[in-house]
Amino acid sequence: MLAALWRHLQWRGLALAVVGACWIWYGAGLIVTDRPGVAAATGPLLRLMCIEGWGCLWIACGLAGVLTAALRPGRDWPGFAGLAGPLIWWAAAFIAAAATGAYGVAWAALPLYIAPLVMVVVIAVVTGGRRRGCACEGVSRGR
Repeated sequence: MLAALWRHLQWRGLALAVVGACWIWYGAGLIVTDRPGVAAATGPLLRLMCIEGWGCLWIACGLAGVLTAALRPGRDWPGFAGLAGPLIWWAAAFIAAAATGAYGVAWAALPLYIAPLVMVVVIAVVTGGRRRGCACEGVSRGR
């Protein structure tokens, strides 16, 4: 059963599922814990919506990743967009906070948002997107 799941998910689906689950976890943490450093660094975003709202958005984007993990490559792009979106918003907020002096130490946390963003994009590109078929095609259902 695990072999069949791996044949279908491969690295692309695994990345969507695992990173999506992490976004759900992070979003829940934004909702239920006090995060003064994050609140200070994401000040521009918090003018648009409260931290709990952003937590719900992280959860929704994580769900997009998890729910599209089993889709065929090329049909899973909403999951990759969901994984990249919060990272872009958070990184932009941290850059703005550091540049304006609103939260001067925000620059130190930027790698925590830039590195996963690069990795998500690399996985999406390297695993082929629309150019790669599902690895489970042609596998007999009797196995």
